[in-house]
Amino acid sequence: MGRTRNYRRWFLTRVKKAISDYSMISDGDRVVAGVSGGKDSTALLFILAYLKSYSHLRFELEAVMLDLGWGEVDFGPHRELCRRLEVPLHIRAHPVAQIISEKADMNPCALCGKLRAGILNNIALDLGASRVALGHHLDDVIETWFLNLIFTGQMKTFLPSTYLSNTGLTLIRPLVYLPERVTVGLVRSEELPVITNPCPYNGFTKRDEMKRIVRELSARYPDFRERFLTGLQNVSLENLWKQRGGFRSRPPGDGVPARGEQGS
Repeated sequence: MGRTRNYRRWFLTRVKKAISDYSMISDGDRVVAGVSGGKDSTALLFILAYLKSYSHLRFELEAVMLDLGWGEVDFGPHRELCRRLEVPLHIRAHPVAQIISEKADMNPCALCGKLRAGILNNIALDLGASRVALGHHLDDVIETWFLNLIFTGQMKTFLPSTYLSNTGLTLIRPLVYLPERVTVGLVRSEELPVITNPCPYNGFTKRDEMKRIVRELSARYPDFRERFLTGLQNVSLENLWKQRGGFRSRPPGDGVPARGEQGS
């Protein structure tokens, strides 16, 4: 029990530091957590609910789940989780799968991410939210960096906090200091429900290739993820080369930022 308590204190400290470093949540904010039902977004929901109840942060929290039309999905376990956490849950259906099938000439992952982002943001606005929380973690940060480097020739990844001037919403990613193994461990230790990704493209994207690269590098260099995080916040600008302006592209197989904007 003591070990579990110490482990929880460790990762909660990291989440609170990310929230503080990037001013993600202020007193009185209404935060909508985008929950796909996967391990990461479910862990995000659990962590935010815990912080809402047991930290100095004072904010309102609601959860949104989307039925994208990829097949029958059982939302019952997440309804029960939200009831237990005392977090209002909103489930909305939208024919994203049908739209993607009708636009065979477009990149399905990029289109799905764009559609989910728009739907989630519109629901958040309807709920009067000021923040939309997404479940992207440190592995997602690194994978997105490699996607951009390899497929667009740019050294960049998504930001921990992004203000959307067209909506007035701020996208926040409170888990960016946590490696993926933490969300895996949390879901297991707390016996949180997880919905298997029903998307037919799951497991066959360029992002999955980047996941393998990150795993291989981490196996060879155990501190790789931590060094990468340190490097993102310790850039030697004077040693960067002369910059070329105006270059814009997108990596194939995935939208950027990571896995669309609903959360993972």
